Amino acid sequence: MYSLASRILGTSLGAAAHQRQLVTRGHALFQYPRTLLSRSNRNRMTGGSPGGGNGSGGGRPRATSGGSEPGDNSGLWGTYLRLLETNPFLTRTVTCALLNGLGDVFAQLVIEGGAFDAKRATTFTLLGLLFIGPILYVWYSLLGKLVPFSGLGGVLASLALDQVAFAPLFIASIMSVLTLVEGTPDLIRPKLEQDLVPAIKVNWMLWVPAQYINFKFVPPNLRVLAVNVVALIWNVYMSWQSHKVVVTK
Repeated sequence: MYSLASRILGTSLGAAAHQRQLVTRGHALFQYPRTLLSRSNRNRMTGGSPGGGNGSGGGRPRATSGGSEPGDNSGLWGTYLRLLETNPFLTRTVTCALLNGLGDVFAQLVIEGGAFDAKRATTFTLLGLLFIGPILYVWYSLLGKLVPFSGLGGVLASLALDQVAFAPLFIASIMSVLTLVEGTPDLIRPKLEQDLVPAIKVNWMLWVPAQYINFKFVPPNLRVLAVNVVALIWNVYMSWQSHKVVVTK
């Protein structure tokens, strides 16, 4: 009797222990998905935006790998940004040369409507690569040091230096160098007397609002790019203006 009671009691205790073990395992299985979800939420909150990039912080634009969603710096744009970082001088001067060439081609075929002059287009492209692009690169690097303060005062100071001190001399130098390269140095003075003032006026009409936006909103390492985008329009005008026939008196 005692032996039977002992066996019954042992069986009951064993069953109870087994039941507690099952309950514990079931609780653990129920908790595991919640743990994963909790970890996922923490990672989403602290890991930044999807794709491994930073959030909406400021600073210089950086090229990142990943998808092609809007705002990604992948593809051609990402490559361009990487080249701006690794080789800014060559990247910006080549960009300037290409836009110079496009401006001249457009001026010849659309504005003037005559026969296409490949030599003229090549000369204007090389002018952008070897003269205009390097000068713009040095000037905007220097301008950032001349005007170290930000805000509206910094924007207006940069704009004044760029458009009042730099632009007239730069336009005059472009006309002079182009006239010299094309083999008519004797026409430099009459060319400047005829076309420099009208070119400066058009320059101010186009560039003053464009440069205000450039200095106010564009990061420093992208300013030459922004300048060159507007310069595509300006180059069309400059190509046409620089190749106008000089009326000698």
